[in-house]
Amino acid sequence: MSEKSAASETRTAKRGLVKKMTRGLVSLTTFSLNVGLAAAAVMIGVTTIQMHAEEKPAVAAAPLVEVRSIAPEYQAGYDVTRSFVGRIEPARRTDLGFELSGTLRQIAFDEGDTLRKGDVIAVLDTRALEAEKRRQIANRRATESDRELAALTLERRQKLRDGGHVSDQILDEARLALTRLDATLDQIDAAVEAIDISLDKSVLTAPFAGTVGERLLDEGATVSPGAPVLRLLETAKPTVRIGLAPEVVDRLKRQQAYEIRVAGSLFKARLSGFRPDLQTSTRTIETLFELQTARGAPQFGRLAELGLTERIETEGFWVPTSALKEGPRGLWTLLAIVKTEADAEAGSGGYEIRREAVEVLHSDADRSFVRGTISAGTRIVAEGVHRVVVGQKVNPVGEGA
Repeated sequence: MSEKSAASETRTAKRGLVKKMTRGLVSLTTFSLNVGLAAAAVMIGVTTIQMHAEEKPAVAAAPLVEVRSIAPEYQAGYDVTRSFVGRIEPARRTDLGFELSGTLRQIAFDEGDTLRKGDVIAVLDTRALEAEKRRQIANRRATESDRELAALTLERRQKLRDGGHVSDQILDEARLALTRLDATLDQIDAAVEAIDISLDKSVLTAPFAGTVGERLLDEGATVSPGAPVLRLLETAKPTVRIGLAPEVVDRLKRQQAYEIRVAGSLFKARLSGFRPDLQTSTRTIETLFELQTARGAPQFGRLAELGLTERIETEGFWVPTSALKEGPRGLWTLLAIVKTEADAEAGSGGYEIRREAVEVLHSDADRSFVRGTISAGTRIVAEGVHRVVVGQKVNPVGEGA
């Protein structure tokens, strides 16, 4: 029994070993198969990637950027308009007053009233002067009676002298008495004339047409000689006083018409004169312009702006300010549009961006006067310079395209 049992155990052990070896071989075969499949998949993937990488897809070319171009015209110079500010003032301004003292009896005008030349503005109380004039006239009548008597006396004594009845002394006394009475009449006439002058000066009249700017006294006030009663401003010829540099004054011409703007309204003006001295504080010469206006003059004291155009003789081009780009060392640049040599030889219409250096001489609103490396006929990018760079191919449109 023991041998049979040992043999059975031996067979059982062999079967177990064969099963283990079979399972190991199956596992190894499966692993090898999986590794081979994975390697094949990797190889297929790499090959596919390489094939796609070697292919060149057909990509459509992007359209050229369109830019608006212009061809600036050559200019031999440019005009610069400069503005100078001054104030409107009356051509004549007078503080009117009496030469005599007295009581103010009447003022016919108030502030803002318009008057004509010769209008009576104010009157003093002249009752004392009129009474004195009447007294002098009465004295003249009395003196005229005395003179008539003296003339008759001289005539009688002359006849008596011719008959030898009176002496030369009596005749001379009669003649000199008549002479004294003639002198007295002249004195009375002079006194009456002085009273008439005082009466005339007791009435204040307008020396020119204008507007009452300020009323300084009222009726009943005691007026001192020379004290102003009211201020008269001439409105017929409003004047603009502007301080100008001497070199600007030297270019002014009296026969030339000028334009002065006041509160948005434009007026024609002529040069009426200027002061001969230079203002030390401003280093300017005060220049006077007379406004030519048929309608109401602007209010005095308002600001007035004179525009003067000066011609600057220098070569250059007017270009849009939008076409300028800031360059190095204080210069500016323009983007020029030129046809490349390759495109020219091929007969195609290709254009390329090039840089041109310029100097800005003057700016006027939305345009600038420049000079530099550009020449007549050069086309430049007029706007949108930030959209293109130097060397870029573009499609120009607009002027000269």
